[in-house]
Amino acid sequence: MNDKTMSAMNVIMMEKSDFDKLVGQIEVIAEHIRKNETAKIQDRAERWLSGEEVMGILGASPRTLQRYRSTGRIPYYKIGKKCLYRLSDVERALEMCSIDAGEESPDGLRRQYLVRTGRMPEISKNT
Repeated sequence: MNDKTMSAMNVIMMEKSDFDKLVGQIEVIAEHIRKNETAKIQDRAERWLSGEEVMGILGASPRTLQRYRSTGRIPYYKIGKKCLYRLSDVERALEMCSIDAGEESPDGLRRQYLVRTGRMPEISKNT
């Protein structure tokens, strides 16, 4: 190497333990980036459903689906005159409306009924 190359090169010396810590932190950052990229891909791949598909999944009539839209139980998106639903929103609504058949106490059954019918005051519609 000539003098010009040597002057442009900066050498940093560090302990091996410090280098290992730095590499570990870089790996954590890289894993975080990979997870976010995977989440972005999954968000882009979100499946959209028509009203007919949602009625089939829920076993609901057109009027019931309309009531779910009106009350905010299932979010929807309107394109022209067509309502579309995200599969994740429909799945969330199903979870909110499910009753655990293994629940035997009257208080537990009452709470599940209130959650299912949307009468539970401490349950927010956004969760």
